[in-house]
Amino acid sequence: MKPIDRLRYLIFPGERQLKTVWEVEKNGKNNYLVGTAHFFPYHFRVSLKKILRRSQRALFEGPLDPLSMGKVVTHGSEGKGSLEVYQALDSQTLQGIREKAGSLFGDSHPLLQFLPRGGKPPDPIKDFFQRLSPWLAFFNIWTSYLKTKGWTGSVDLEAFELSKKLGKEMHFLETIEEQIQVLEQIPVERMIRFFKKVHQWDEYSESYVRVFLRGSLADWMSGTSDFPSRCPPIIDERDRVFYRRMKPFIEKGGSAVFLGAPHLHGVNQMLEADGYRLEKVQEIEE
Repeated sequence: MKPIDRLRYLIFPGERQLKTVWEVEKNGKNNYLVGTAHFFPYHFRVSLKKILRRSQRALFEGPLDPLSMGKVVTHGSEGKGSLEVYQALDSQTLQGIREKAGSLFGDSHPLLQFLPRGGKPPDPIKDFFQRLSPWLAFFNIWTSYLKTKGWTGSVDLEAFELSKKLGKEMHFLETIEEQIQVLEQIPVERMIRFFKKVHQWDEYSESYVRVFLRGSLADWMSGTSDFPSRCPPIIDERDRVFYRRMKPFIEKGGSAVFLGAPHLHGVNQMLEADGYRLEKVQEIEE
């Protein structure tokens, strides 16, 4: 590592070197394929800035602006809710979820003062599941848990914001409507199983951090297989969609493609099958 980079990491102690980066080349056209973490406790702005300065355009899975995120929440707040998930969880699991989710299920309730003496207080967790679709309920709880651990970073959002700041051409490989349809395909059974492992979440999240910082895709794929979204509709089928839609851009060269790290295994295989040379980048030059 160059002295200037060592200094940057000393000045910004929450900064880390991004090691989930591959250089993709064919016919003299060079691109970067970057594995991202949607939520993370560290930042990678130094590495991301180097990648983007060497690229003409940035490609992302889908829109990341507040309006699009609002559409996701609105859609997930409509419909019948997910009471079946709540009913599948035992009292010990529900208590574990309450403890892990920080302030998401506060003890205070605005109507408590109006309950008759001896009246049964409402169950905030049950009410939560009744109001939200299974996938939105799950990701709300999971992200609230991560916030309690200090996970305030997002590789995708950092790359998105830097791309705007640097004036890069930006493209999205899915519409927000397509992403919502994908979220609805996460099997409820997988979410229930993961909720029931709530007391293992600390071990899971800490292992996730270690593997991502090492940039080890093989360990990543084996270690995160229990996560609800690690299923064919979310990974395998979208790998093919991403590859088909990113291909016209990488054929031009000068593209930086940002995909969730679990997608890199399948996308890399497709690139190699199409004759692209892939080389893992140890350190990105200025």
